[in-house]
Amino acid sequence: MRLKRLLLIDAVKWADVYEPGHRLRDVDGWFGRALGEDPTLSLQTCSIEADLEAALNQEIDGVIISGSPRDAWSDDPAGLNLLHSLKICETRQVPVLGVCYGHQILARFLGGKVDRHPQGLQLYTGTIHLRSEAMECPLFEGLGPSFPAISGHADSVHSLPDGCQWLAESKDTPIQAFHYENLFFGVQFHPEFTGEIIQYLWSHRLETWRSMVPFDLGERIDNLKDAPGTQRILTQFARTVVT
Repeated sequence: MRLKRLLLIDAVKWADVYEPGHRLRDVDGWFGRALGEDPTLSLQTCSIEADLEAALNQEIDGVIISGSPRDAWSDDPAGLNLLHSLKICETRQVPVLGVCYGHQILARFLGGKVDRHPQGLQLYTGTIHLRSEAMECPLFEGLGPSFPAISGHADSVHSLPDGCQWLAESKDTPIQAFHYENLFFGVQFHPEFTGEIIQYLWSHRLETWRSMVPFDLGERIDNLKDAPGTQRILTQFARTVVT
């Protein structure tokens, strides 16, 4: 059986307070654990700031773009580097799954509108509702019409361009998932996250953000629940969409 080569584009920008070498400062590990053991898959990781064109030249079969504290609507050099790599993926017909920031940058690349979330920070385990258009999308096979998922974002996709199919929504973030020509797929929520990862990421942001949100941020972080069913989206992408 041929080995499928997946490229994970690590878009995370770590602040100095996150100690290098900590077991949870490991974007590759987050996605690797969510994908599970599969001898038919090879996952390699490349930083968003690295030579993504060279990484894509390594006979890559599929791409996953991680979340990030970066703004997908910004023209920072790393984001522009990623937008260039998406043009390569489109030309070569390499399927891409974008998560959170990755979802937003895909929408921007295709001509959609990305901006600050009108209600500010969204951080919780909430219910995602699939639209009828999602019923034939392989990513959501086996999840049912609604399911819990971990959300953690302050930006969102405000509108999709022509040609995209709107697949999922939630109470506070209407565009939770979309796809474009069965080539580009985006999910606003985090199928790779666990409650432990959220606690690690937000433990160092708590004091900065506490006064900026209309809820008890510490309590929200402590009570956030895992949503292991959404890991299936990653495995479905790797095993069904990527060929």
